[in-house]
Amino acid sequence: MPSNEAIAQGQTPSPLASSTQVENPASLAKLALIRRFMKAIGLQDKLDTGSFLERYAVPGGPMWTISSGQTLSETLIGGFEKRMTALRDAYAQHRAEYQEAYENHLNWEFTEAELAEIVGFLERPVGQHYLDGRWRMAAYVGTNTEDLEARILAEAQANFRK
Repeated sequence: MPSNEAIAQGQTPSPLASSTQVENPASLAKLALIRRFMKAIGLQDKLDTGSFLERYAVPGGPMWTISSGQTLSETLIGGFEKRMTALRDAYAQHRAEYQEAYENHLNWEFTEAELAEIVGFLERPVGQHYLDGRWRMAAYVGTNTEDLEARILAEAQANFRK
């Protein structure tokens, strides 16, 4: 996506790549590519373990509602694990729906030829480096700019009150 600055300077935004919008069911070969793609990007592991639900089990999340003034009577790790077990148990009943939703979307989004090219890239060392590099960049830059973001937030809040 182009930046707002680029648009303000009169640069033409580059459009999002259009989806293929395949309505026919995936062939066995395309389904195999879809599953390899999901594995390569780490999505399959998240679906297999239900780990994408962790955000609901962390303290402060919706599974940690306690009354004001109520004393917490469990450890944070123990409480997290107990909540994740409840989430995984509930998720197990819906696991196939998630798998099907992602597979259907990827079938709709990409042609078989596109998936073959993308998966070929992602499964090579350079593709894995790309995925790992994106993760590290987000993690490290996010951590290294926390103070900068705090200053930006403080400046924005001060200006907003004026």
